[in-house]
Amino acid sequence: MATETSASTTPEAPAPFATERHIFVLFSIALVAVMFVGMVGLLYWRERPAASALLVLRVPPANDGAIATIDLKNGQGVSPIVKTLEGGQEVRIPLPPGEYVVRIEHKNKRIRAEPILSENSYYPIIIEDPATTQPKNKSTKK
Repeated sequence: MATETSASTTPEAPAPFATERHIFVLFSIALVAVMFVGMVGLLYWRERPAASALLVLRVPPANDGAIATIDLKNGQGVSPIVKTLEGGQEVRIPLPPGEYVVRIEHKNKRIRAEPILSENSYYPIIIEDPATTQPKNKSTKK
């Protein structure tokens, strides 16, 4: 004769915090989904072309403190870049390809250039000091 073992027939009680855990898990999944959609949306909203061109600005020491403003020619997409230039030093500005308007202002002097930057291009704007480019006076006394 075989003996039969019977399992206990006591009903299992539900976990006391099962519904709270269930709501917490659903809320966490929804939060992660919203964060993912927001991240992808932010990437596409702020997407700009890669900066693959270089604009180089240099002014003589006499024009120290000149202000350069770089803006797209059509004025769309990117806010203007404003840089204060130090005399005798270069300022390198990486930009995406396109047509730009560059304005350099110092006291009563205003310079405007309209460079067209293409892929992997280098565009220097070098302002020479007029005092160093003028010939010297040949006044010799004997």
